[in-house]
Amino acid sequence: MKISHLSRRSGVPVPTIKFYLREQLLPPGVPTARNQAEYDESHLHRLRLIRLLAGVGMMSLASVREVLAAIDSRCLSPHHLAQIVSRALLPEQPAPPTGAEAEDLAAEQVDRIITDAGWCIRGEAPERESLVRVVAALEALGVPIRSGWFQPYVEAAGRLAVREIDQQLSGDNGPTVVARVVLFEVAFAIIRRMAYTHHLGMRTAMDTPER
Repeated sequence: MKISHLSRRSGVPVPTIKFYLREQLLPPGVPTARNQAEYDESHLHRLRLIRLLAGVGMMSLASVREVLAAIDSRCLSPHHLAQIVSRALLPEQPAPPTGAEAEDLAAEQVDRIITDAGWCIRGEAPERESLVRVVAALEALGVPIRSGWFQPYVEAAGRLAVREIDQQLSGDNGPTVVARVVLFEVAFAIIRRMAYTHHLGMRTAMDTPER
């Protein structure tokens, strides 16, 4: 198919497709004439994956490139590939407006959470650093993080992680693994917000006196 047809089928504008080609996120087509090329279904699938990562997953261009490179390497296990995607999904967390001492205290609390959960997480893992900044920001807002405060989150995350890993089929290819990780991550965040909205509404209704 020509690039115009590829654009119509994928919903991606031609200038954006050309940008992905220049950035080598999308493989080049087969040249047919000067400044013309033919594209096939593999390009369509790749475009849909890029849109999933950049759109639903809200990844930066650098993160999209990293994930695509991991897929193209074809030497990673599904679990290793899922780890790379999970880290790419981490939002950029700016340093909280707290001092070094406050961040050190937050790091101690996060390490205690990890230890109590029995998880093997490296000290320099980006997930750990992100959680340290979140805890430090909460403390700066006057929300003290007591022992066991994150326990329900840890338990829920542990059950979901085991469930998702058990459901990963060994025959899943790279793009399928990536899509599953991204979509389940987003789905969990949306469902949590829905639950929050429901329960907040219920409590508000209960606290509102009848006229």
